[in-house]
Amino acid sequence: MPRLNELLNGSRHDGAEAVPKFLASSPQPPVSDDNACKTCHGTRFVRRDLPIDHPEFGQAVPCPCVQNENAHERQARLQRYSNLGPLTRLTFENLISPGRSGNSRHQQIFVRCLEHAKEFANDPQGWIVIGGPSGSGKTHLGAAIANQCIRRGIPAFFIVVPNLLDHLRAAYRPNADVGYDQLFEQVSNAPVLIMDDLGAESHTPWAEEKLFQIVNHRFNARLPTVVTTNLPLNKLNDRLRTRFGDPSTSVPHADPIARVYILEEHGPLDDWEFNMLDLARTREMTFLTFDHDDNLSSRDRDWRERAFQVSLEYAREPTGWLALLGGRAKDRSHLLAAIANQRRELGPLLVRVNDLLDYLRHSMRAEGDDDYYSRKQALRSCPFLLLDELELGTGSDYARRELHDLLSWRQMARLPTVVGSPNEINDFLGDAGWARLGKLLRAPDFVNEVAVGETPQDERLEPSKAPRSKKRQ
Repeated sequence: MPRLNELLNGSRHDGAEAVPKFLASSPQPPVSDDNACKTCHGTRFVRRDLPIDHPEFGQAVPCPCVQNENAHERQARLQRYSNLGPLTRLTFENLISPGRSGNSRHQQIFVRCLEHAKEFANDPQGWIVIGGPSGSGKTHLGAAIANQCIRRGIPAFFIVVPNLLDHLRAAYRPNADVGYDQLFEQVSNAPVLIMDDLGAESHTPWAEEKLFQIVNHRFNARLPTVVTTNLPLNKLNDRLRTRFGDPSTSVPHADPIARVYILEEHGPLDDWEFNMLDLARTREMTFLTFDHDDNLSSRDRDWRERAFQVSLEYAREPTGWLALLGGRAKDRSHLLAAIANQRRELGPLLVRVNDLLDYLRHSMRAEGDDDYYSRKQALRSCPFLLLDELELGTGSDYARRELHDLLSWRQMARLPTVVGSPNEINDFLGDAGWARLGKLLRAPDFVNEVAVGETPQDERLEPSKAPRSKKRQ
């Protein structure tokens, strides 16, 4: 790589036209070939020697020797340079559209991002920042952009950010195949760069500094760049966020070049793994897999069949509340999961009551954006809440107060809610501590109360564990 004084001496600032010459860029290790081009040393890309204020300063362009290669050789060279490896199979043609989310809003965002990605791949200009959780299609979009660029003869370099940092560390070794300066130059000045999985790297000062150097250089040089990350943008380094044009930063960059797409927004509940709908076994609990022929009494079978039909009808149009009472725990849990699976596009939260209470207790120790009040409000306003295992034996006055507050708010907001409990409504109404909650579950013209069946003896609350409360007078 040319020394800094050589670059500065080769640029003239006296108004005279610079002498036309090329400086070799190093987007890949030089080939050991005596017949290799003396200008690019076999890399096939160079940077023109231009004044620092020239709009094309720092941009890599094909070496004149490229003109002599045929189309097959060019494609093979670009494929090697791209670093895609097995990701060459990920193209726009086999991309699932409109994405994998069942949420219509997420699908609209994905379609807009896909349209822009195709435009970018055909004419790389500016930046694209793609955020979202794992499995939302970020890597596929990035690889598809790279593959389309290669088809059009545009060199594109794809790198996973943690791997990039590992390679940079290894490049410090004296016996490294590629030197640090050469690798850093390759990434910083790639004609099109796709940085995948930003945020998955170790957050050390060294790593943050190296990433900012690369991002800042490409920002200043206006080099086409694609970045994917599974972190919310507010979790990224502030200096990176300003370059990405994140509007939530306190001081946004005055000259943003990036268009940001969040494929599936991270909500306040996304960082907690208490949503049972994400469990593999729960995904299998649908109306089609519900066991209608279990060995029960005819009366219990009638109850379960009616509960099944009411739950199926509610899933078709989830308005108001549904209370599934009594019966075996596995039947109630299956019906709650079936309703949630049927209406995934609503973003349902399926949670056990004890897990929800633990979540609220834990949130009291949180700070900043994840504090108790923001999490509590997120639960209150959840588009579709399904509470399993609500029972009289659930703990303390704190538990009853939190549950009543949550459900009372949701009733006033008329938000769809499903509650599963081994107890009957009269059990709640007959207990002084739970009477207020029982009244909520029996609100006229709002709650559909359905008995799933008699609670089996081995699932009933033992007298010694029953809550101690005064009987209503």
